[in-house]
Amino acid sequence: MPTKRAPDAEEELYHIQAEFCKGLAHPKRLLVLSALKEGEKTVNELAAATGIRQSNLSQHLAILRQLGILAKRRDGPKIYYSIADLRVVEACELVRETIREHLQRTNQLLRVAQP
Repeated sequence: MPTKRAPDAEEELYHIQAEFCKGLAHPKRLLVLSALKEGEKTVNELAAATGIRQSNLSQHLAILRQLGILAKRRDGPKIYYSIADLRVVEACELVRETIREHLQRTNQLLRVAQP
């Protein structure tokens, strides 16, 4: 009977990466990141910029903060959210660009294949 080996550091890193990506795998969270790429915003400003209800937005912000994607800063009664590391936004934009190019190629192939 084969013995189960302990996961090595590389496997553990893949697991953490998958959990991180799962946290980003929601259109509204990606919308929040897009709204924050120009700079920090309050919850009210984010709600206005994204159209997400404040109660729902707070849940998404909590998940993004838990993953370390967002940082928050308090200034009196207001809390400002910002992106902790802009490389996350760059990675999301790279994925989005790749998807857009794939869709364009697919649409071109479909147009060529149609009689």
